[in-house]
Formats: sequence, C-alpha cells, structure tokens
Amino acid sequence: MRVAVTASVGRLAGLEARLRDAGHDAVRTPLVRTAPTADASEAERLLGLPWRLYPSRSAVDAWIALGLGFADGARIGAVGPGTATDLGRAGADVALVARPATATGLARGLLRHPDGPRPGDAVGVVQGDRARSTLREILEDAGIEVRTATVYTSEGVTWSLDGPVDAVVLASPSAVAALPLDVGSEALLVAIGPTTAAAAVRRGWSVVQAAEPTVEGVLGAMARCGCGGGR
Repeated sequence: MRVAVTASVGRLAGLEARLRDAGHDAVRTPLVRTAPTADASEAERLLGLPWRLYPSRSAVDAWIALGLGFADGARIGAVGPGTATDLGRAGADVALVARPATATGLARGLLRHPDGPRPGDAVGVVQGDRARSTLREILEDAGIEVRTATVYTSEGVTWSLDGPVDAVVLASPSAVAALPLDVGSEALLVAIGPTTAAAAVRRGWSVVQAAEPTVEGVLGAMARCGCGGGR
C-alpha cells in the first residue's frame, strides 16, 4: 500500500518507518502550514492565571516561538500525550493530560481535577485561528471564565503527490479540508481523533478513527482494516 501521512514534520514521528517495516510505501505530505502570530501581547494576558490549557502541539510550538515560558506559576493542561511531551521538553510541569485526547476530554479532565477551577475562576486557553469552540463552551457551561489567546494561524497546503495513494493519515480537520475530493473518495482514510473523523464524514467520506492520536493508534486503526501487514 502507498500511505500518505498528512501530519506536519515532527508529528507522529516514526510513523513512516513503522509503515515501511510493515511493507508499505509511506510518504509524508503535510496539508497544513502553521505560523505563530507576530504579537505576543494577547498571549501575555494569560500569564499568571491559575490554569493554562494547550489544545494542540501547534499551540505549544507557537507559545515557545513567541518567547513565552512556563515560570508564571500556572498549572498546565495538555490535550494529549504528544502535547504533554512537547510541554515537558520546553520546561513546563504538566498537571493534566486529557484522556481521551480531545477538547472534550481536556475540559472534563480539568473540571474533575482536585485542583481544578471553581465557578467564577478564570482559565487561559492557548489556541489557533481555526480553534473550535468545544473546549470553551464546556468550561463556560460549568461557570468557568475562559480567556483565549490566538497564537498561531493555519493555512491549507496544496496536495502535491503524483499518482494514486491507497491510504491517507489525516492529522486535523484542516488537513481534511485540504484533501482533494478524488483522493478522499478513493483512499482509506485514517483520522487521528474524533474531530478529524467528523470533518471527513461531513465531506461524505468513510473514515477509520485511531483510538488515540499516536503512532500506535494509527497502526492499530490500519490493522483493524486488515492493513497492518505487508502489501
């Protein structure tokens, strides 16, 4: 099988090697480009809040690119293990890792946390310009004041692969939006999470969802489709 991995370089690290070990032809073709915002002032307003949440690895990258750190005393929440790893490498002490690794999991995990916010408390959310409202809405419904900071922008990248592909690993709803109609209609689509899977379904495509947004999760999803072995 020829498998296209749409995650940005550095994401799902090692997936291509694992796919090749299984006998597949794996190629990385990112479909989204992100860039940090030029002004850090919006993000700086989140410093000093009791909690700050990172719903994506791109949010971590942009926070660091803006020259912002983690020494302000805020408790840090991460949407999943990959985001938590990036935060830890940057010097953050991660107090919460969402299970499952979704915006809903992050919000509910925060509300269950023994040191979580109470109604009326403020929480900071570091996000991109295409962020969905799920995290904010769940917290606000619980009486939490949510202060957001948009720290990066995203844009789709034109599909550049020549020839057919048998499977596509979709790493975000933005990647789904950038995928050509003929590719999405003909290839096996593997989404790394429920939000990405839902975006594919909205385009009328069948999709297999990974149990978690990791290399093992993607491989497990492919194995369920009978694609875990060789060609």
